[in-house]
Amino acid sequence: MGAIPLGEDILLARHGESIIKFRQDRKNRATVAYLRGGETDSASNILSARVLSTSVRTPVQAISQGTMNYLNNESSVSRQEVRSLVKVSLGFSAVMGIVFGGLLLALYKVGGNEAITSLSSMGATL
Repeated sequence: MGAIPLGEDILLARHGESIIKFRQDRKNRATVAYLRGGETDSASNILSARVLSTSVRTPVQAISQGTMNYLNNESSVSRQEVRSLVKVSLGFSAVMGIVFGGLLLALYKVGGNEAITSLSSMGATL
């Protein structure tokens, strides 16, 4: 199954359910749609170079524009919101580190060196 020609997408956007059938005009590189009421419409299957050069941005351009918007505080997420999120994330990481350390300490108090050794050797077998 091949890809849907670009002209079909354009004609579907224009006319929707009014289309009875499609025909490919390979000579003119276009798609022709037969509509209810006997009318026809056509759309090109290729993008012109002018359209491609003005509307398509490369990923590098998009990232650099997004970075400039962020640095100029023009993006949808402000720098203050990002700072707050980083602070919350670092705080959560610190709390989880303390909890994990407490669990290891409790394991050592209950089981001694043997429990820590068996726990570390268990990770090697997985």
